[in-house]
Amino acid sequence: PLENLLAECHEMGRPLWDEVIDVHTRYMVEATRETDPSELSDEEFLAKVRERVVAPSLLAALDEYAYSRPLIDGIADAPRRALGLSYPGRTLLLADRHLADRDLDTAWLRGRNNTAAVPFDRYEEMVKDDIRIEVRRGDSIFLASKVADMPRLIADHLGEAPNGVLFAIPHSREIDYYRPREAEATVRAAELLAGLAHMLGRDSPAPVSPRVFFWKDGEFSQVADGYDIAPTGPFAQTLAELVGW
Repeated sequence: PLENLLAECHEMGRPLWDEVIDVHTRYMVEATRETDPSELSDEEFLAKVRERVVAPSLLAALDEYAYSRPLIDGIADAPRRALGLSYPGRTLLLADRHLADRDLDTAWLRGRNNTAAVPFDRYEEMVKDDIRIEVRRGDSIFLASKVADMPRLIADHLGEAPNGVLFAIPHSREIDYYRPREAEATVRAAELLAGLAHMLGRDSPAPVSPRVFFWKDGEFSQVADGYDIAPTGPFAQTLAELVGW
């Protein structure tokens, strides 16, 4: 979309605009030469399909994504899970019509496995007032989507998280997270993540969510919508358990 190109130019600065626009244009021209997704063989389709976690606004413009699923049930405007195809230099979000003749269960399974295999490029830490926020990021637009399979993400990248994972996905190429160990520090970490989610998602070419979420024992919940932290559900229970320890 042109708004993505505009955001990328804004992020890069004027001296790089010609290069950014040239790359975008070449990718769009190449896209016209690619096989329609509906015409791909099963083998080609399953090799390219990826699970994506996207902002609901990305799907709202067109009534073509009835198959998509919420990341968190019962939360209005929560990120949604969808499927996309990965091409060199670009991606395509799949609509209902692209999946009409596909085995949807197989597509979801292969998409999740393919997204899990996408490597992070960088690991960083952000420390403020003794709170250490960990960051996994890279160049792939599918990296933030790894949160959809949190057990595998923890096992492959985040490390042990017996008390769950507090996280934000401000844009598609980054996961900011905190592994709770003590109640007061966890609340402060949630406040830091709320600020990061708003700051890092602003003017991003591929924003996902300005909110903070929590995962534990197979269940997602929302922790912050804006800057106010609202401990409910599994997050509130975890804080109570940490206080008890």
